[in-house]
Amino acid sequence: MQSPVSPATREAEGPSAVPAPQAGVTEVGGNLVAPEDAPGALEEGEDPEAPWAVGGFVDTQYVVNSNSPDNHIFRGTQVSSRTGEFSPNLLVAYIRRDPIKSPWMFELALQAGAAADALYYTEPVAGGKDGRYAGVETWKHIGRAWTGVKLRGGTEIAAGLMLAPTHFGSFWTKDNWHSSITWGYSSVPFYLTGARVYQPIGKKVGLGLWIVNGYGTMGDGNKAPSGLINLVITPNASWAVVQNVYAGPEEADLQPAAWRLLSDTQVVYNSDRWGMAFVGDYGRERLTRKDGQPLTQWANGMVSVRWHVLGKKHRWGMAARPEFFWDRGGRIFNESDRDDWLVAGTYTNDIRLWDAVLLRAEYRYDHSFSQSGFFYRGAATSDTSTGLAHGQHSLIFNVIGYFERRFGKRRG
Repeated sequence: MQSPVSPATREAEGPSAVPAPQAGVTEVGGNLVAPEDAPGALEEGEDPEAPWAVGGFVDTQYVVNSNSPDNHIFRGTQVSSRTGEFSPNLLVAYIRRDPIKSPWMFELALQAGAAADALYYTEPVAGGKDGRYAGVETWKHIGRAWTGVKLRGGTEIAAGLMLAPTHFGSFWTKDNWHSSITWGYSSVPFYLTGARVYQPIGKKVGLGLWIVNGYGTMGDGNKAPSGLINLVITPNASWAVVQNVYAGPEEADLQPAAWRLLSDTQVVYNSDRWGMAFVGDYGRERLTRKDGQPLTQWANGMVSVRWHVLGKKHRWGMAARPEFFWDRGGRIFNESDRDDWLVAGTYTNDIRLWDAVLLRAEYRYDHSFSQSGFFYRGAATSDTSTGLAHGQHSLIFNVIGYFERRFGKRRG
């Protein structure tokens, strides 16, 4: 998500350029997060105004699934895609150049693992079998790849593969309050490929405009771009309000009547002891390729609350999150003609050690009101299988090792 101050990965000057633990809402890797829940405290001798940062992490995961599906897949989510086995869920290495004493911004992140494969699983190739040089095998190891400039007045211009401002959190589990993501986050773009301009309006408001290939894809399945408008309001250091509106064609039909529309609203509060995030989304799309041109709609909402239990160096934190997802016509998860509801509740325990290791244990319960069930169970491992489960209990365990170091001489 966008920064509540600007969409650049860090502020341009001073110690605030470093994601050191502190109260308030800020941005890590393009998404709204609480800074004390993200890595980045300075090591002794590091220059807080060094423009370059290099880092990485290894996310190892084990998911206990009450339905024990034979295909070991947690249906509907990319971040926790494998169950019933130890999984190197995501391995990431990145380098970033922040606009500190210079307007230039740059970020490149390379990734591998089950989550990376799941993220790009539906990547389109224009032309289908006749297409070339695109698709999941071409792009799945690229997590971020963009560059741009931040001008003196705060205006930012950037292009490439960038994290989308939609929804609260990150595809990178280490930056989130929970291991698993919401059904709503699984329904919006994790990233957007294209160009953006961001313009601060005073000290508390900013407006962004994106022109992109499509709804969370590197390639474009048609011959027209889509767009997103991003409004960011920060009344003070603890509060942030974000409103995103996405519109554009996602099918071959380019008529406005067939465009996909998404409204994404986020309200976030964060302090030293506790934080709260609310997200509400509404989307719609008319499927003109189908008989009768049915109108599909979806909506979701979640509230996440986190609180610190003990200490700073060996930090123990907890978080809880109820959520719902309504999918009229099954456009997002079922591709059916039925109305489906999904509800879930999540409780998470975190222990961070030496700002280098995150130990996490999470319990999650999901329930689908679909008549035919939703979750894979035993030998029922396809979306149309008989015997799909209506409910699912999950225990998610993560061991995440991470680091970030700053380097380089600052100008001026």
